[in-house]
Amino acid sequence: MEIEKFRFPGEFEPQTDVFINWLPDYCAGEDGDKGREVLVEVVKNLLGHVNVHVNCGCETSLEACKQMLADAGVDVSDPDTEGQRNTAADNGDEKFSPFIRFTQFDDWSVSIRDNGPDVMIDDEGNTLAVNMRWSNYSNNDKMEPAQQLARRCGAQMAIDLDVFDAINSDMVSEGGNREFNGAGVMIAVEDTEVNKRNPEYTKQEIEQEYKRVWNLDKIIWIPQPLLEDDDIRKGPIDELADGTLVWPGSFAAHADEYCRFVGEDTVLLAEVTDEEAAESPVSAENKRRIDAAYEILKNETLPDGRPLKIVRMPFPEHLIFRGSQDNPTVMGWKQFFDENGGVAFDGTPWPEGDYCFVNSCSYCNFLVCNDVVLGQRYWHEGMDPKIKEKDERAKAVLESVFPGREVVMLDTYCLNLFGGGVHCWTKNVAMPQ
Repeated sequence: MEIEKFRFPGEFEPQTDVFINWLPDYCAGEDGDKGREVLVEVVKNLLGHVNVHVNCGCETSLEACKQMLADAGVDVSDPDTEGQRNTAADNGDEKFSPFIRFTQFDDWSVSIRDNGPDVMIDDEGNTLAVNMRWSNYSNNDKMEPAQQLARRCGAQMAIDLDVFDAINSDMVSEGGNREFNGAGVMIAVEDTEVNKRNPEYTKQEIEQEYKRVWNLDKIIWIPQPLLEDDDIRKGPIDELADGTLVWPGSFAAHADEYCRFVGEDTVLLAEVTDEEAAESPVSAENKRRIDAAYEILKNETLPDGRPLKIVRMPFPEHLIFRGSQDNPTVMGWKQFFDENGGVAFDGTPWPEGDYCFVNSCSYCNFLVCNDVVLGQRYWHEGMDPKIKEKDERAKAVLESVFPGREVVMLDTYCLNLFGGGVHCWTKNVAMPQ
């Protein structure tokens, strides 16, 4: 198969399918339940706009998932699977299936964005899946059976779309760190792809391989991820007034937390102001990292010589999660320290009292899907008015870069507690139409 004729579409282009991984059973407690409520809202707002697939990778979660959706008024009936998926070429008024396609591909991971189906297309109606390695965000060896299982899930989902041809790579990469413009350009965090995921390869080898499998003309490397998204195991990043240490809220280290293609020549980039940077060391470091990315992006051009347009997105207020040692969310993060002898990489021991971390909140972790955009918001009654003001500004920015599309802002705080957001928990595919 001639890879040179394929391309990976931009997410702002027409999409046909969205996959969602239902929050697995080990995401327990009140936070897990509220995280699933966010996924219910994601499903409700996508139905009718795209073919929706919900994967319940844990065997016991399927019926609970259906019950939760049904209680929210979602039709969970199971018609003949042959009639469940529509395309733009189908007859009738409905462009997409009104039904959910439930699957049970065995998958213990949570963020389907990262290990879900990556489908390239050409101008002749052909498809090609790209099958990268998986290492659970550098927590495990890519050859372990559990990592092979997560990798297999994306391949199975691609086959479920009748995508049978595939190109394989031995390198590790996650979808959340790959931003495509649909015309041969990809943005990725260099530290993640080179130092964290593929330390056995040089940057030049990685770039050559990515250009091969994704048929790219250019890769724009931005230096680092956000501090709170960098690696929870590195060590604390701040300290509260009472002396409690504050830790990162993820180890994904992905571009989609602060830098997104919203058009072939347009990038949406988060912005930390000087005033915000003065408020905390976390904000100051994030400003340094984002500003470094900006300096690169403003001097980059597309292969045809056009400069990139950069639109700025406000940075959300830092929301600190605080939980006791018996909190299920805290217990979930503790396992990664247990695997390292109960300490962080810098030697800091796991705290004996409350555990605090900066939640992975982001206005850039949205999902754009045809005529709807699902964004993230955080304000509740009684919270700082600055949070509400930023929520409103973020929505206005999304409306400006996606004119004519409905922007729906979802309360994603509890979903973010598990290390990602709406974009992380969904995987959109643009099949030939």
